Amino acid sequence: MRLAFISTILGYPWGGADTLWTHAAEAAAYRGDSLLLCVSPAVAVAPRIVALSERGARIHTRTAPAGPARLAARLSQRLRRAVGMRDPLVAVLAAFQPDLVIISLGGTYDLLSYPALVTWLHSSRTPYCTIANWQEENPILPEADRERAREAFALARTVAFVSTRNLSATRRHLLHPLSNARVLQNPLRWTSADVAPWPVAPDWRLATVSRLDLGKGIQLLLHALAQELAGERDWRLNIYGQGPAADYLHTTVAYLRLGDRVQFRGHVGNLHTIWAENHLLCSPALNDGVPMTIPEAMLCGRPALATCVGGAEDWIRPGANGFLCPAPTLPLLADALRTAWEERDRWRELGQQAAIDARARYKPDDYLQVIAP
Repeated sequence: MRLAFISTILGYPWGGADTLWTHAAEAAAYRGDSLLLCVSPAVAVAPRIVALSERGARIHTRTAPAGPARLAARLSQRLRRAVGMRDPLVAVLAAFQPDLVIISLGGTYDLLSYPALVTWLHSSRTPYCTIANWQEENPILPEADRERAREAFALARTVAFVSTRNLSATRRHLLHPLSNARVLQNPLRWTSADVAPWPVAPDWRLATVSRLDLGKGIQLLLHALAQELAGERDWRLNIYGQGPAADYLHTTVAYLRLGDRVQFRGHVGNLHTIWAENHLLCSPALNDGVPMTIPEAMLCGRPALATCVGGAEDWIRPGANGFLCPAPTLPLLADALRTAWEERDRWRELGQQAAIDARARYKPDDYLQVIAP
């Protein structure tokens, strides 16, 4: 087969949201398919993308579009077509003549920024599928954008989501059943070698593991900790990761006078190292697709406390293998944190059940459905 992969994640280096399509591309390369990878320059230099290039994949690099097409943009596109100009992405796809196009969406409605691509896919009758990696819970979409999104998704071979909640939220936004939709699990970096014994420590260790981005909600967690646990002595928070919100989070820690309780650990790629030291994962995301750190922590035998965004509810059973916060607000997160803290003597038991549940649920090869004939 001739497969074209398009990633709309153009402002970040290769990361967690790229794992599903990259695994699919690697499997396709292994079986001998011809590949075209349309990615940002930052993603093109990632080791796994370089390895695909060395195996024969064609790389097309591009920059982000200005935003969803409005009247002026549509008029500009009509003018370009009238004078014979072509969209660069469409041109490279037309030359490649793919049997299937796989579009990995950083945000569910990214296709609204690619009207020329959608028009070409429809007019050329090229089969395509989409993978939605992240969802805003309550976006404000004009009716024209909802209609365009409904049309783009309805004509896709498959509309894949990485969590059940993201699929149900999209149905709610668009008022459409999306009968061609399915939920696919992201492949994880976890291996059985990452499992570490339950930590023996003089205090309870909480951990966040994510890009340091305000959308991950770590600042909300810090305020909840200051509100609920400031008077408790035996806890620490380890923050793992790097990102643009690092300075703000350091400032928040200082403002809340949590400097003796919170430690910034930077990027740590080894899961065994993280979970050898920590008892509970905290995932306070404001919006998400599926925080892969949740099933990874569970597979390592640690319970998680997470906000009900993205895929948290796919994995966590409150009180049985972890804790859920109904929505990412300070009062609700503070309540969930207090509940979890009062159950801390059960964390080890919950972690054991989390590992059992996660291993029963995890489908490491689910990504193969993307490239099925």
